[in-house]
Amino acid sequence: MIVAFDTCGPVLGVAVDDRVRTERVTRGGETRLVPWALELAGGSLDGVEAVAVGVGPGAFTGLRVGLATAQGLAEALGVPLFGFGSLVSRARRASADVALLDARKGRVYVAWAREGFAPADVFPFEAFEGVPHGFLATGEGALVYRDAVESAGGRVAPEADHPGVDALVLLAREALARGERGDPAAVHPIYVRAPDAKPPRTGI
Repeated sequence: MIVAFDTCGPVLGVAVDDRVRTERVTRGGETRLVPWALELAGGSLDGVEAVAVGVGPGAFTGLRVGLATAQGLAEALGVPLFGFGSLVSRARRASADVALLDARKGRVYVAWAREGFAPADVFPFEAFEGVPHGFLATGEGALVYRDAVESAGGRVAPEADHPGVDALVLLAREALARGERGDPAAVHPIYVRAPDAKPPRTGI
């Protein structure tokens, strides 16, 4: 049994194998993740083989909540933890060419399959410069900036705002099959934007 969490976007997701729960949550998401996992697992997490989590990019607080929950659960159960990019799992689920998350301030986090899903923080028009027509886009950002996607000759995937936790389960299974260890302490968030908060100035 594999448990997966994604809290990088406005739709939270929890999966236990092929059982999935998603919900658009604005507050209190951290209190729902483990109860949802328990519910999906039938009341017990004793059979968990590994935990998977989306590690960003995404909303700063959200992705930290998901990562902390996943690390705590993996440590408590003594099982591997695998972290995967939030854009990678969304693209995998939709078989999409590109995944986008709304980065606020008129920008998007974007990752293209042709670029190995390396994430970038760009303006929407920059995300689609020089791209071939007919591409498939997914992620919350593809919905927010649907006009930009379609103007560039692309299509938005069905259920584009799905957090892709079912794909996280598949990615974790593949990692287990490769014999990867999945050290919980080695899983870190992916940030592609500097934090808004600045350290205080000294010497004043």
